[in-house]
Amino acid sequence: MNILYPTILLLLSLPVKDLSAQTSESKFVQFMMTNVDSREKVLEIDEFMRSQQGVEISRADLVSKKYLCIYESTSGLDRVRFETWMEDLGVEIKCFREGKFGTDKVIDQKMDCE
Repeated sequence: MNILYPTILLLLSLPVKDLSAQTSESKFVQFMMTNVDSREKVLEIDEFMRSQQGVEISRADLVSKKYLCIYESTSGLDRVRFETWMEDLGVEIKCFREGKFGTDKVIDQKMDCE
């Protein structure tokens, strides 16, 4: 019984430490998608992006036309890579922003880049 309690505490603390390490090492990009007009297209974008090495979260929103991606800072991903991927997917973008997740603010972008 004495060894069971420390073992349970250790197991419960591992995911919390791992999650906090992940978010402190993550970056994000966000931009507006000017020509995305179908649910199928946002699903295609998210499916493609989620399959890329280093991408943790991908969210393309049809209604607001906003895109957000959170990725590992050590992945080597950069603005050029994201722009190339979007071009390959036939997505026109504007208002590109990037930052360190958890430090820099993810803003509520507007189509006119306010």
